[in-house]
Amino acid sequence: MTKQAASYVDHAEIKMGQILTMAISATALVLQKPMLLAVLGMIFLLSGTVRPLSPFSWLYRGVVQPSGIIKSDYRLDNIQPHKFGQLIGALTAVAALGLIQAGYEVAGWAVVVVLIALTLVSYAGWCIGCYLYYQLNRAGLRGFFKHTPTDKSVRLGIRPGRNRS
Repeated sequence: MTKQAASYVDHAEIKMGQILTMAISATALVLQKPMLLAVLGMIFLLSGTVRPLSPFSWLYRGVVQPSGIIKSDYRLDNIQPHKFGQLIGALTAVAALGLIQAGYEVAGWAVVVVLIALTLVSYAGWCIGCYLYYQLNRAGLRGFFKHTPTDKSVRLGIRPGRNRS
């Protein structure tokens, strides 16, 4: 088995990204502005590939964290499943945008509703992207999927427990 390279991940940053995802998605839906989905897709792509360049990370680390608006919540975790979840989000935003642009507006906006719902579930503590990541690990895929859960006491996809000092 591959040695695990877990580190401390600030789940407050992840939660802030989830709040912003729901806000942008809901705004796109209510105002019927597909361009917001393109923006969200780009944010997801940056978050999933080059996390330090993500506007969500910039906002959290540059404004929110220093101001103390949200208290940091570092947990022993792997960042890779969260990055994978961002890539799933990018694909979802692109799929919704593609459907809307192809004239299937109802289907496209329905995908946005699903994105909002899954982000809300993730905010509550269960991430479908993390779940899929760990399922691919269990299926024997390695490389990007090499990490196993850091908290074996919780079900796959559930946020790891708080660290006890």
